[in-house]
Parts: sequence; C-alpha cells; structure tokens
Amino acid sequence: MDIFVALNANVFVKEIQQEVRQGSMLLPDSLDKDFIYGEVISVADNYFDHGVLVPSCVQVGDIIAFPKVASTKVNFNNTQMLRVMQSDIVAKQVLK
Repeated sequence: MDIFVALNANVFVKEIQQEVRQGSMLLPDSLDKDFIYGEVISVADNYFDHGVLVPSCVQVGDIIAFPKVASTKVNFNNTQMLRVMQSDIVAKQVLK
C-alpha cells in the first residue's frame, strides 16, 4: 500500500465535526460556520518560503481550523481528505 506524505507547505486533513470542544480554538463563535475543523493526518516537518526554511506550525494529530474556501478535496487510496496550505490555517486546538 502506498503512503502519501505531505510536502512543502501542504497539510492533509481529515474533516471532523466540532460539536463539543476540549480546549480552546481561539476563534469567535460567529466564525464557526465559515470554517472547517480537521485533524492533521500528514504534514511536512518544514518547508521553504521565499528561500527561508520555515518549521511547520502543526503536527500530525493536531486539530486545526481553516476557511472553507481554502481547502481542496483529494482522494488517495480511497481515503477522502482535504488539502490545505499551512498559510491558510488560522488556529489549532490547545488543550488546557
């Protein structure tokens, strides 16, 4: 079975429904309808941005929020996921 790993500034995400939150997403409730929440399933350790090596802001397992318009649906090996660029991620869940 092939394994796909995110490269560059790409992040692969499994969409989740955020009914009950454990922790804080640091987003106003009024914005919830415009955002997708997802669990990071693949991300590069770092990426180049204008010739500078930038460490990733998220890691596998993180719960993140990003605008609905910022994602692309992809299907690898019959696994549905979303692709989002790291620069489009607006928040990640922080457990208290």
